[in-house]
Amino acid sequence: MVQGNVIDSRPLRERQKAFRVVRAILLIVASFTVLSNITQAITIATGRTLAAFGGADGRLPLAHLPQLLKADLYDGASGTLADADLSLRLLCALPALIHAATIVLATVFLLRVLRGIAQARPFDPFVVTNWRRLSLALLIGGVSQALADTVASVYVASRIGLLFGAGLVSTEQQERFLGGDYQGININSPQWPVSIIIAGLVALALTAAFQAGAKLEKDVDGVV
Repeated sequence: MVQGNVIDSRPLRERQKAFRVVRAILLIVASFTVLSNITQAITIATGRTLAAFGGADGRLPLAHLPQLLKADLYDGASGTLADADLSLRLLCALPALIHAATIVLATVFLLRVLRGIAQARPFDPFVVTNWRRLSLALLIGGVSQALADTVASVYVASRIGLLFGAGLVSTEQQERFLGGDYQGININSPQWPVSIIIAGLVALALTAAFQAGAKLEKDVDGVV
């Protein structure tokens, strides 16, 4: 709205205020998600809770692994996740770390996009570039997490003789790998972050739309 020669900047101020609110919400949600992922990765890699109070045993059961549905010890047998092979724990913790990194990158790029939009520059090269980076971060991160979880599940199953190691893994090897004598192990199906991959595809489509808008804006400026 124009009053004399003065342009009313209220819409811009309102957009910037909305951006600050959205930014705060995004940062809170992303922080909790990343903290949860890092906590999960640490507890899997170490096989222990982050804190054990009152002299409690902080060791976690083997079933704490996301790649397992069940892990039942034989009666009288002992074993925890902390006793399992280090390679098992590190590989199974990797998907959580990839998810945390994906959320961090996606949040950074999304905030840059929103900042450009709040400044009434939706087709600025800065905004378009960050749309592209956002889509790549979500797609690459989502697929990488899915592949890492698939590899971890196959690795566990093979090392206990359920897949490629069928008939080749002795009871002693299995017990040494798992850190205990287990009578029942159920492998979980690989967890694919479908929501992140879909979000990446949506961001990719928006990248194309904003690129077209930027080209149109440039053409109009050239005509004027």
